[in-house]
Amino acid sequence: MRWIVTATVVALCACEPFAQDVPAGTSEAPRFRAAQIVPAPADPAALRVMAWNIKYAAGRLPFWFDCWGDRVQMSAGEVHAHLAGLTGLIREADPDVLIVSEIELNSRRSAYVDMVRAILRDTDLNYAAYFRTWDSRYIPSEGLGRMDLGNAIFSKYPIPKAERIRQADRTDLDALTEPFYIQRAIGRATVDLGAQAVTVFAVHTEAYDEDGTKQKQIAQIFEVARATEGAWLLGGDFNELPPTALQTEGFLDERTTAVCGEDFEQPPYTPEVMAPFFAEFAAWIPLDRFGDTPEAQARYFTHTVLGPDEVNEAGVPGDWSRTLDYLFASPGTGWDADSTDVLQRAGQRVGGTDWTLQADPLRLSDHAPVFGIWRLR
Repeated sequence: MRWIVTATVVALCACEPFAQDVPAGTSEAPRFRAAQIVPAPADPAALRVMAWNIKYAAGRLPFWFDCWGDRVQMSAGEVHAHLAGLTGLIREADPDVLIVSEIELNSRRSAYVDMVRAILRDTDLNYAAYFRTWDSRYIPSEGLGRMDLGNAIFSKYPIPKAERIRQADRTDLDALTEPFYIQRAIGRATVDLGAQAVTVFAVHTEAYDEDGTKQKQIAQIFEVARATEGAWLLGGDFNELPPTALQTEGFLDERTTAVCGEDFEQPPYTPEVMAPFFAEFAAWIPLDRFGDTPEAQARYFTHTVLGPDEVNEAGVPGDWSRTLDYLFASPGTGWDADSTDVLQRAGQRVGGTDWTLQADPLRLSDHAPVFGIWRLR
């Protein structure tokens, strides 16, 4: 998501600030419970898990943030239609734990729809924790207005504790933009499986900094996970390529001239910062499986700005172009190799299973879900 303040802030209210300061350090995060609880198997030896950046239920609408379109807001009808597609895929995957990036509760651009409660209502997931990263009562740029964006962890099992861990903020923003900008955080939740509890992390790092903030955030995520005792699961949008990525620039969905700002340039990727995760943690897709050819690596791409019904400046239709989303687990646990995959398109056979995907992820978000069965023992 690209966000640039271009308007002048006028008439700031003295009693209620437009931009909210998210707490520093570690703070308690709000938790939610479905109206009707669907019973889950007690003391599971394995969990079905999925991580997905849902692009604030915007589907494939060409938003201004993407530097390809001019949309700023959605109607309630559009949001609910997109959510129906998202929850349809979630029901098909049937995760025990779902990690979501870019979800909104009370934002003007998504018609003030509470997406956390919508997912709890329309899936078999019973509990959720929400980790706010962008909380502004009014954003002047492009008339965005109210913004309440964050990440979330959903579970079929109770979440007795949830915390937000503040991450480093960008230092390369101008004085007008900085108070209204995103404040990234690691979401940490305890999931009670009955005989044991596991820790689940939700992450989404910076994408457009020019001061090394993303690298600092990724390093912090690694250290927080490595210091965690017991079994843990980590997932989300890292906005970074895997260390063996063959292509690191010149992606098909990049513009020669960005419409979201004349001075915008995509900061270079730094894939080497992801190497420690693959070296020390259990990756849902190990590097040898990513392969060393463009065709092999394309099978695990998770992101594209352009949808299948759009074309780039050369007339090429949008398709998955790079890997930015991951699942990792604590050493000593592992993955069913036949289950782990990126859910890229309808008709795909998932991993080595007999599951043929019915939903079409390429039309539901600019990120594909990453999926696997996590073995606790």
